[in-house]
Amino acid sequence: MSINTAETTQSFPFGYEKVFDGLIAVLGPAGFQVTSSDRVIGRILATAGMSSFSWGENITLRVERESDSSTRVVVQSNLKVGFNLTGSGKNAQNAERIIGALSHFLQSDGTNPKASASAAPSANAPAVLAVLLLIVFLIILLPYLLG
Repeated sequence: MSINTAETTQSFPFGYEKVFDGLIAVLGPAGFQVTSSDRVIGRILATAGMSSFSWGENITLRVERESDSSTRVVVQSNLKVGFNLTGSGKNAQNAERIIGALSHFLQSDGTNPKASASAAPSANAPAVLAVLLLIVFLIILLPYLLG
């Protein structure tokens, strides 16, 4: 797996249908756009839009039945731009955000996907990246500003 790909796997003690429907319910409110879904093969494709540190991500979710009461979800997030050092942490955060929103949704009454998305970890880029970009920006512009 490359630096621009993040993969997270999580099992849930819920049936396949409930988990699949839960993912469809929380993805939009969590900030992702579902581009296709196939319940039979257990695959959902989604995208995340641009942010300060990323040109966006393509996300593949695999929903796998482990038993009648257990389902595994595999979230794979790939940056849309092949090499984007500043976005490398963003896709991992998006994968964790999806898992967190789904977990909250399944544990709650399963009727409020917006609340579940709000309870999930945010997908903000680390402050270290912001500082690093500011320093690089100043180093590049400083000679022009002073000259």
